Amino acid sequence: MKIEDRLKMYQAFTDLGRKWSAVMDAKAGFVSTINLALIGFIWTSAKLGDISGWPYRIGLIATALAALSLFFAIKAVLPRTTLKHAFGSPLEYTGNYKAISFYSFIAANYPHDKHTEYLAEINSMDESDFAQEALEQHFTISHIVQKKSDGVARAGLLWLIATAFTVIALIIRG
Repeated sequence: MKIEDRLKMYQAFTDLGRKWSAVMDAKAGFVSTINLALIGFIWTSAKLGDISGWPYRIGLIATALAALSLFFAIKAVLPRTTLKHAFGSPLEYTGNYKAISFYSFIAANYPHDKHTEYLAEINSMDESDFAQEALEQHFTISHIVQKKSDGVARAGLLWLIATAFTVIALIIRG
């Protein structure tokens, strides 16, 4: 396969990963919203805070689960500005590789007064270097999207459990 074909293919992979990242962010936003709605329902509409006994205690448990779910949903949309954030452990790029398309790498290594150095770095790259950059970014983005997906899945499961606890509290209350 020609290097220019690889470059196009790797760029397409990277673009697809970025789209999945936006999808996970939207899902996390939805899960956050339904968690806030559940917490609001528990304490204002269902008024589980106005009673005592098991319905109140189960309402507290449901609220704690919904709050934990909200935490995971919000954590999913927080920026990942370093490789440690993306991969969960300290990691450095290998060799003399420079992530010229990763905003955090650019900001950290090329402050505004080093703009000409950044341009020189870009202009010194050939098609093979750009293909490598696209492939590295696809790899990194894939890990970021997986972390987002895991967080959204955790948040969604906790929301379901919190909702079940809320229903149980309502049934017990009568």
